[in-house]
Amino acid sequence: MTREELIRQHFHRNMRLLEIGPSYNPILPKADGWQTTVVDHATQADLVAKYAPLVATADRIEEVDFVWKGGALTDLIPLDQHGSYDGLVASHVGEHLPDLIAFLKNAATLIKQDGLMALALPDKRVCFDFFQPLTTTGDLVAAHLEERTRHQRRTFFNQAAYFVTRNDTVGWARTGLAAPFHLAHPLSLAQFSYDTADEDPAAEYRDSHAWAFTPKSFELLMLELNLLGYIDWSIRAIEPAAGVEFYVWLERKKIAMPEVAVNPLRLSLLSAIVCETKEAIAQLEGAIPAPAPPVAQASPVVAPEPSARTLDIVAIIALYNGARYIEQTLRSVLRQSLPPSEIIVVNDGSTDDGAGVAIVERMALTHPITLLHKPNGGQSSARNLGVQRSTSVLIAFLDQDDIWYENHLAELAKPFAKPSEPPLGWAYSNLDEIDENGFLICRSFLSTIGVEHPKRHIFDCIRQDMFILPSAALISREAFETIGGFDERLCGYEDDDLFLRMFRAGYHNTYLKRALSQWRIYTGSTSYSYRMALSRNIYTRKLLQMFPNDIQRVRYYIRDLIAPRFFGPALKEYDLALERDDKAASDAAWEEVMLLARHNDAIAASLTEHTLARYRAALLTGSRTTVDAAWNEVVVLTKNNEAAVPRVIEHALADYKSALLGGDSATIRTAWDKLALVQPDAPGAGHRRMRATLKLLRHPAVSRSAFALRRVGRPVMLWAFRSNPGAHPAVHR
Repeated sequence: MTREELIRQHFHRNMRLLEIGPSYNPILPKADGWQTTVVDHATQADLVAKYAPLVATADRIEEVDFVWKGGALTDLIPLDQHGSYDGLVASHVGEHLPDLIAFLKNAATLIKQDGLMALALPDKRVCFDFFQPLTTTGDLVAAHLEERTRHQRRTFFNQAAYFVTRNDTVGWARTGLAAPFHLAHPLSLAQFSYDTADEDPAAEYRDSHAWAFTPKSFELLMLELNLLGYIDWSIRAIEPAAGVEFYVWLERKKIAMPEVAVNPLRLSLLSAIVCETKEAIAQLEGAIPAPAPPVAQASPVVAPEPSARTLDIVAIIALYNGARYIEQTLRSVLRQSLPPSEIIVVNDGSTDDGAGVAIVERMALTHPITLLHKPNGGQSSARNLGVQRSTSVLIAFLDQDDIWYENHLAELAKPFAKPSEPPLGWAYSNLDEIDENGFLICRSFLSTIGVEHPKRHIFDCIRQDMFILPSAALISREAFETIGGFDERLCGYEDDDLFLRMFRAGYHNTYLKRALSQWRIYTGSTSYSYRMALSRNIYTRKLLQMFPNDIQRVRYYIRDLIAPRFFGPALKEYDLALERDDKAASDAAWEEVMLLARHNDAIAASLTEHTLARYRAALLTGSRTTVDAAWNEVVVLTKNNEAAVPRVIEHALADYKSALLGGDSATIRTAWDKLALVQPDAPGAGHRRMRATLKLLRHPAVSRSAFALRRVGRPVMLWAFRSNPGAHPAVHR
C-alpha cells in the first residue's frame, strides 16, 4: 500500500471530499477520478511557477477551487456547501496553522456528521523540529482564545534558532546512519526573525511551523480538547509511518467517560510520550561528539543494573473467534505505562469468517501489532508459536477476553530488574473478576479462595489448582524455553502444567497482592468446555506419573493430593455427560472416576454412595436401559474397589429381600442375578466364606427363613463379612 493509498483508505471515489494544501502531491487527485474540492494557498498557475524549479512532480498540480489566504475556512467555502462533504484530507497542514482549534471547528461545519478527517503530520523526532518542545493543550487553547491568524514572534525565533539538519536534509529515516546534527542558522538570524515578525492580523502572512507533535502527544491533545469541549473530533486511528510523519484519522464523536477515569488515561498518554523520547535519544548516540573527559583519577567502571524500563517484553494473544473482546483487550496492551517491545496476535484457525482477524488487521495499520496465522491447534500451540516468533527476554500472555490495567507490565517487570538467586522464573499478581459484559464480580479474586501465594512447596502446586493465570503473569524467556513451553496436548490445565514444571526446574516466583488485570469468566469462555475435561484427564495422568507415592518419606502424593483434587471434577463431568446423553464423554469421564477411586479408599466409599443413589433414581424414573446402565456402574465399581463390596452387597441383599417378600419368580431371579454380579471373585478364605453364604441364600426358601429369623441370619452374615478383611471398610483401614 502506497502512502497515498494508506491516507485515503477510508474514502472512495463516490464521496465528495475536501483536500487542503495538496500542492504538487495530491492525495485525492481529480485526474484519478476523485470528486475533490481543492483548497490551497495559491492558484494552479502560481503553484506551478513556484514549484516547477524545485520538484519533478509539478505537473501533478491540479486546478485549485478555493485560494486560502487565511481566515476561517467556513468563510471561504460557500454556505450551501457546508455539511456536504464526506471527508477532508490535509497533508502537512496542521503544524502550520496559527489556530489549529479553529481549523478543526471549521472542518466540523463543512463535513457531514458521519464524515472523517485524514491528517498527515510531521513527527518532530525525525525532522528539523527535533529540538523544538512539544505543543501542549494550553498552547492550542491560548492561540484559539486569542483568535490568532498570524504566527507569534517567538515562533519565528524558535524556528530559526533550533532548525536542524542531518546530512543536509530536513527529514531523515528513523534508523540507519547516525549522521551528526547541524544547526542550520546562526543565532543572530533567530533574533532578526523575531525583530522583523509582525503579529498584526492585517500584516502579510508569513509561514512557519507553529506546533510540534509526536503520535502520542497528538493523541493527548485531541483527548483533552475533546473533553474540554473545544472540539468534537476524536481519534479513530493513529499510525506511525516509516518516514518523517505519522497519520491520524479523526471522527466526530464526543468522548464521554467518568471523571475518575480521565486522569489515569491522561497519565498513561503522558507516560507514553516520555517513552517516545527513547527513539529521539537513541538518535543522539554517535550524532554529537562527546566532550573531552576531564583529567582525573580513573574510577572502576560499574555496569548499571537493569531497570524495568530496559527489559524487553513481548505481549502475546492467542485469537480464536474473539471478535467480541479482542479490540478492548488490545487497547489495554496499547495503554500500558511500560509499553511492550513486541505485540503478537496469533490467529489459531478462527472460524468466525474473519471478524476477529479483521479487527486486529485494522488496528495493526496504526499500531505495531504483528498478526500470525496457523491452523487450529489450541491455545497452547498458539502461545508457543508467538514465543518462537519473538525475541524479548520477558513474555506476557494475555487471553483474548481479559484486560490489563495500565501499570500491569510496569509492576510485574520490577522484580526482574533485581538480581535473583535462584533465577526468577515468573512474577504474577492478583486479579479482579468480571463478567461477560465487563461488570465487576469480585475485587482481588485470589485473596478470596484460600490458595497459597507465592508457590513455595510442591504440595501447593498439586493439591489444588494453582490459580496462576498467564494473563496475570510475566514470564522469563529463559525459564519458558528451558522447560519446553506449553504442552500442546492441553487445552485446560496448561497453565498449571507450565508453572509446575518451572517450579520443579528450580525457578523462583514472586507474587504481587495488588490486582493488575481483569479476568473475564463466563459460560462461553475456555474455562467451561468438554475439551478442558479431556485436557484435565491428560494432566491427571501426567501428575500420576510425575509424583508416585513416596512411602519411605510418608508422602502419599497420589492418595492424599492428586486423587482428591481431581475426583470431584471428574465425577461432575460424568454426571453432565450423562445428562447430555454423550456416550463418548461419559465413558471417558467414568474411566477417570474409576482411575482415581482405585487410589483412595475415601473416594471409593463416596463413589459407592453416589453410584447407588444413581441406581435408586434410575429404578424410580428411568427406562430399562437406564436401570441396566446404572447397575452396570455398580458392578464395575465392585470389581475395581474392594472397599465398595460390603455396601453394594448390603444394597443388593435389600433388593433381593424385597423381591422374596413380594415378587414373582422372574423378579426374584433378576434380583439374585444382580446380587451374584457383585460377589467378590478374588481368592482367599474370607471371600470363599462370603461366596458360600451367598450361595446358601440362593435358595428362596432358605433366604426367606434367614431373613425372617434375623437372630440366626444376621450373625451368619456378620461372620461372612468379618472373615474378609479386604471387604469390610473398618478392617481395611
